[in-house]
Amino acid sequence: MLFLSSRQLFSRVFNNNNNRFIKYLYNVRLKTYSDKKESDKEKSTKMEIAVLNKFSESLEIERVDFPKISHSEEVIIDVNYCALNGLDVLLCENLYSYEQNLPFIPGYEIAGKLIEVGEKAGKAGYNVGDKVVALNKKRFGGLAERCVAEMSDVWKISTSIKSVDAVCLLENYMTALIGLEQFGCISENDMVLVNVGIGGIGLSAVDIAANIFKAKVLGVGFSEDRADEIRNRGAFHAFTYKEKKLINEIKNIAQERDIKNIFEGDSGENFKKVLNSFMNVYKSKTPSKSILRDDNFGVVVQHLSYEGRIIIAGVADVNLKINGKENDNAFVITGVNLRDYKKRKHDFYRQTGDDVISFFEEGLIKPKPSLVTGFYKVNEAKKFIYDMKACGKVVIDMKNKEAENMQAR
Repeated sequence: MLFLSSRQLFSRVFNNNNNRFIKYLYNVRLKTYSDKKESDKEKSTKMEIAVLNKFSESLEIERVDFPKISHSEEVIIDVNYCALNGLDVLLCENLYSYEQNLPFIPGYEIAGKLIEVGEKAGKAGYNVGDKVVALNKKRFGGLAERCVAEMSDVWKISTSIKSVDAVCLLENYMTALIGLEQFGCISENDMVLVNVGIGGIGLSAVDIAANIFKAKVLGVGFSEDRADEIRNRGAFHAFTYKEKKLINEIKNIAQERDIKNIFEGDSGENFKKVLNSFMNVYKSKTPSKSILRDDNFGVVVQHLSYEGRIIIAGVADVNLKINGKENDNAFVITGVNLRDYKKRKHDFYRQTGDDVISFFEEGLIKPKPSLVTGFYKVNEAKKFIYDMKACGKVVIDMKNKEAENMQAR
């Protein structure tokens, strides 16, 4: 009897504890499911960005609310790739001509798809799902999963164009095209000397001069691997910068084209001064600050001593006047600034972007990234640029965020 009572008591205790245990499991499962729902909800309203909070320090990956359209001319881009340019790096190091307000999300050259379109943008022909490239130099913000841009800075592209190629087009090729076309008045068989520097705009200038205008291009590079890339872009001769050898090499190549005595007389001395203004960037105490700027692409037409002319283009000390006054031997080098063209000659700015995209679609130019790397490797990519190791465009993959660093393409 006592045994039976003990069994009944044990059974009751076990059943009560079991009920509590089941209730505990239910609560744990409910809490886990609830947390998962909150996490999913957060993911649906938040995005990752790379933000600079203090100059000369690393970019930090943070989660923030998705952006919203505030004006009818705006669109929102789902970013697939964002180019990291010299201007981005200089602003992060506070080495540009103006100080950027912080916090700052770098990145202004973007490729992706439209996921939201303002009313005026829609009426102008932009639609959700359009594949686009953008030059967002007013707002920046490209190192984010989504980015707001004005429709005037956005170009629609064909679905056949790879986004990783498209993101290499606008900044460099538009700058080079404007410089060569507007200031060089370049024509077929002209001799064009391009100071390529470390790549970027200089390589684009070689590509355009050789393959669009069919000019004879000489390229001066920062190192031998740059010289190889210059040849790959269509230059008929390329060499690395060595001050003592530069004049002799140019003289020999000119003589092969029956152009003699190009460094003699007043025009010859002026030619040397022009060359120095382009090559001085290699001798700068802060070469990265000089070479990585976005507005230092200049063009000068030099008439030779006895016949013909040569066009000198590329990275230069801009806004430089020799002799301090206007005369036959004076010249001024002014860099091409796309922001200025957008403001003063907007239709021309838009048409230049259209032309560059058309050149690419027709296979006339071949943009090539120096490297493509994942979003989480952005600080390594930034250092890669600042250390002047890039030979062309550096591209950040915003979708494959863990992609290995320094993935050459």
